Amino acid sequence: MEQKDLREWEARCIQEEPPACKAGCPLGVDARGFVLAVKDGNPVGARAILEKNMPLAGIVARMCEAPCEQYCLRAICGGSIAIGALECLCVEAVPPRGKPLRLPPRPKKVAVIGAGPSSLIVAFDLAKKGYPVSLFHLQDGPGSWLRNIPETILPGEVLAEELERLARLGVLYRRVEALDESPWAEGDFDAFYIGQDDRLAEDLLVGLGLPDVVTFSLGKSGWFTGGLSAEDDEYRFITDVSQGREAAVSIDRFLQGASLTAARVALRHGKTDLYTPLENIQFVERLVPRAANYTEDEAKREAARCLDCQCLECVKSCVYLKEFGAYPKTYARRVYNNSAIVKGSHSANKFINSCSLCGQCEIICPNDFSMADLCLDARRTMVKEDRMPGSAHWFALEEMRSARTEAAVVRHAHGRQSSSSLFFPGCQLAGIRPDQTLRLYEYLQELEPATGLWLDCCGAPGHWAGEEKEFAVIIRDLEQIWLDMGEPLLLVACSTCLKMFREFLPRITLASVWTVLAERPPKSAKPGVTKVLSDPCTSRHDQKTQAAVRTLLEAIGQPLSPLKNSGELTECCGFGGLMESANPDLAKKVTKARVEQTDREMLTYCAMCRDQLARTGKPVSHVLDLLFADTSHGATEPSVTLSARRINRRQLKNTVLESYAVGQSIPAAQWEGLALHFEDSVSAMLEERRILEDDIRKVLYQTKQEGSSLVHGEDGSRIASAKLGQVTFWVQYKEDNDLFTIQRCWSHRMTVVGGTV
Repeated sequence: MEQKDLREWEARCIQEEPPACKAGCPLGVDARGFVLAVKDGNPVGARAILEKNMPLAGIVARMCEAPCEQYCLRAICGGSIAIGALECLCVEAVPPRGKPLRLPPRPKKVAVIGAGPSSLIVAFDLAKKGYPVSLFHLQDGPGSWLRNIPETILPGEVLAEELERLARLGVLYRRVEALDESPWAEGDFDAFYIGQDDRLAEDLLVGLGLPDVVTFSLGKSGWFTGGLSAEDDEYRFITDVSQGREAAVSIDRFLQGASLTAARVALRHGKTDLYTPLENIQFVERLVPRAANYTEDEAKREAARCLDCQCLECVKSCVYLKEFGAYPKTYARRVYNNSAIVKGSHSANKFINSCSLCGQCEIICPNDFSMADLCLDARRTMVKEDRMPGSAHWFALEEMRSARTEAAVVRHAHGRQSSSSLFFPGCQLAGIRPDQTLRLYEYLQELEPATGLWLDCCGAPGHWAGEEKEFAVIIRDLEQIWLDMGEPLLLVACSTCLKMFREFLPRITLASVWTVLAERPPKSAKPGVTKVLSDPCTSRHDQKTQAAVRTLLEAIGQPLSPLKNSGELTECCGFGGLMESANPDLAKKVTKARVEQTDREMLTYCAMCRDQLARTGKPVSHVLDLLFADTSHGATEPSVTLSARRINRRQLKNTVLESYAVGQSIPAAQWEGLALHFEDSVSAMLEERRILEDDIRKVLYQTKQEGSSLVHGEDGSRIASAKLGQVTFWVQYKEDNDLFTIQRCWSHRMTVVGGTV
């Protein structure tokens, strides 16, 4: 990923956009954070948030007209949050944090002419940056008209305290005896500010030109102004304060010789791209205090009305995005940083490989941010640059390769030389429900006798793993097989296969099996109790198939109850994108979150979804269980093991060859005949460690042929090992009359350089 690509990705995520209240504050105060601190009973933290962006908070918090409130999204559901009143309470209850931090002294001096609010802000901001500031005021003292504010609003001691803070920052107060004096002309100053919210500014602008509306610079170099609010301005005080801050930014840039406008952050006036849904917000009226000001308890209750405006819509719906503790914008940075590492730990590898690539986030995001595209692109780059961890997807890829070789077969219908259509069940249905695969094929032949059968894998694991070269070979091979079969209509049962074919093999004419069945449901169908239908995530954009399944279920009389996040917003079962291969613990959380959305029995039309969801103990049926009573499986039936899937595919191929190819079959390998018995804990160990019974049989057969096993214990147990492909497998076992009792098994990918493994 190039840096420009990173910027494009970051721009799509709006989570870091400010909430409307902050965008509506001319000073950029984090009103949301402040209100939430009040809600949590943390007044000290609340004051700290104010002082981060609010200069002279003791004055400004009391005097601010709170323009932020007009942008508060709570306004339509009970009235905006009383941010201004909460700020007043906070500064009254909590003292200032102490002397503000000041940068080291700078040589250039600034004259601030006038002592009204805008001038005080200019002096505060520039003094903090280290500039020597002289503030010129009339006889009544610094503060100008603020000295006339009623004590109930701005107590005199508060004003005095804040002016003293300015003095401690190094601001020098200089008294001007008369309006016609100009002592600043004698001070060798490098920049000047005229505060027009003070009488001292009268007649000083003659010959200086009009101020720039953005930078507040005057026609004469080094001269700036502010405090220009109109008398009828509803937000007069905070407008003057804001202008003082903007002028201070310009003065700082001028003194450093920088552009006054380049990359300058403009005031937002409440404008933000942050998305906050309001559809389900409960109406709660604004709390009116019993006395003049809120009590601490009343303040907490009023603050609790805050909506805590965030986007995070994708994170709220995705277990994966929650798991890694951030949101897409920061994830894009992690992916970029991960790709930029030449030597060292690629800490984002697991994050990149854990995405299910389901695409739900793109549907939810107002800006169509797709973690699937981001992670898939990163996986391709990692594979291309030989930085993909060897263990990330190896098992899934081996499953794919097995399904494409030892379990693959394509045949016309028995006794026919051509096919008008070809049934493609997909490798998962074939491995998990081989009996139902054949039963469905038989029914399709009843509907159209010239229907052939194609057992194969669509190559999705190669695509998901970022193995572009291998996937390209698979796609070419699949297309050639279809061409060799006479370009028949492909009837596809698996939603993932449909998606792959549509995206990468557009030449192939396709139809979902479920659309065919919806038109002519089998008479053997038997509906069950009311269920909820979980759409596979790979059917997200396939509204036609989703509708066909529902039409089919309605036709057979199967009652359905709604399930959260179905259809276009459906969720992954934990298998998609090879999540289960790269991060099995996360996959379990994803599966668990899905089944917890309902108390009812679940139903799906994806074999992998059925088995993934059923692993939680949830009753889950496949649609085929309802359609064909003679091959129905119970909703509580355990999931098929990894080993059984591999064996099922191989046996299904043999059944097809024997039934549809005049008695052909593939002789079993010698190792397949070894009899195994597993101790109780071993079966779970095999699943967890992705070790197949086939692997164990191959290791034991090879060891037996070579006589290379080692005695392990007094009970007669032995240990055998063999390297199969890139993985070395170890088996601890006991043998008794050609029965191998398996006690433990493990594997690794290490290669001992200069030695043997």
